[in-house]
Amino acid sequence: MIRLKETIIEGDYLVTCNPKNQILKEAAVYVVDGRIHSIGTKKEIHTDYSSSKVIDGKNKILLPGLINTHSHSVQTLLRGKADDLSLLDWLSKVILPGELNFSEQDVYLSSLLGFAEMIRTGTTTANDMLTTHNSEKGFEAAIDSGIRARTGKMLMDINQDFPDTEVESADEVIDKAIRHIETYHGSENNRIKSSLNARFLLSCSPKLMKLIVDTQQQYSDLMIHTHASESKAECKKVKKIFGKSYIRALKEFGALGSETIFAHGIWLDEEEYRIVKETDTRISHNPSSNCKLASGICDVQKYLDMGVIVGLATDGAPCNNNLDMFNEVRLASFLQKVKYLNEKILPAQQILRMATIDGARAINWDHEVGSIEEGKKADLIQVDVSDVNAIPLYDPVSHLVYSASGKDVCIVIIDGKILYQDNVLTTIDIEKIKKEVKKYQEKWID
Repeated sequence: MIRLKETIIEGDYLVTCNPKNQILKEAAVYVVDGRIHSIGTKKEIHTDYSSSKVIDGKNKILLPGLINTHSHSVQTLLRGKADDLSLLDWLSKVILPGELNFSEQDVYLSSLLGFAEMIRTGTTTANDMLTTHNSEKGFEAAIDSGIRARTGKMLMDINQDFPDTEVESADEVIDKAIRHIETYHGSENNRIKSSLNARFLLSCSPKLMKLIVDTQQQYSDLMIHTHASESKAECKKVKKIFGKSYIRALKEFGALGSETIFAHGIWLDEEEYRIVKETDTRISHNPSSNCKLASGICDVQKYLDMGVIVGLATDGAPCNNNLDMFNEVRLASFLQKVKYLNEKILPAQQILRMATIDGARAINWDHEVGSIEEGKKADLIQVDVSDVNAIPLYDPVSHLVYSASGKDVCIVIIDGKILYQDNVLTTIDIEKIKKEVKKYQEKWID
């Protein structure tokens, strides 16, 4: 891992995602001690600052790192084991039993593999969910990988719908979560933050939800992260158990607000949309996952029209099969255009903001990351535009949204450190990981 002390990073185009959506040609940023010190044309930056290191920007777009607002890095070892299943079958037949059987090493390996794939494809910040046990190994994977992350133990104390899942009492669950918060929250120069990850209402008792809300209020910058209203079958069960719809139940528990983000949010009625807006709750849109699990199409445009903050996400590898945020960017735009039969819905600039600065807003990190602005953390990526999928290039934003893929990412910088460059992950021994994953794969086959 290379720490950038005083470095000029160039780009043929600099896509800032700042409040004015400025795009500069033949531009550069000057990074000092992990933060963006200055922005300007290459000529201006090279004139004003001398530096021992210059990262060339020829045939490159320089932009903020992508923000993945809902991921399950720990599920990466289960990629390809839960295909073509409905959400509840997907959970009960593969995901929950698979997570339950993870050893400490499996949790670390799976999380590290997930973070490696995110970094490789341009994600610099992940809002991540771990599993119910050995979650400290997931924190260690985030620390070792160099990614910026909110993450935490998966919180659940009910298994009536998932009898093969081992659960703890509500008090045990929250005690372990608090130990993780005390150990990791704000660590690594504030690169790692804890979160309270309530799996979903079908696995959380009213007592646990109350403890989660009470705990969140005891710490600064601690978010509640959960799933909600993902599938019709799930919503039907929630209403049967709690006597009210999903969002109404979360509101009753006091679990909504600007410190809460929930993934999916597909099956809401009009009053529930108003509740989300009035409480300033944040939404994570997971287009690929929603398509593969046939959960439905989230009405992103409705949320945006109401002023709700929406970020984009990959979800976990078993319900998406890759962790490339560029796939989500493109699909999110396409789905809304088809849903509304309106080609102007979610244009390229707006959807790119959802993957960057609006994603950062969704997880309350926009004061530090999500855009290229002076004083912010140097979380930056370069995208190569020299290959056949990038020519001709008339509009860099259009290319990023509709043509680019994670494989075009050629450099990833997080907290002013180079984590990926020239096809090499600098913090992760990927060949060693491949060997360990092969061993895990062979256990499944056996």
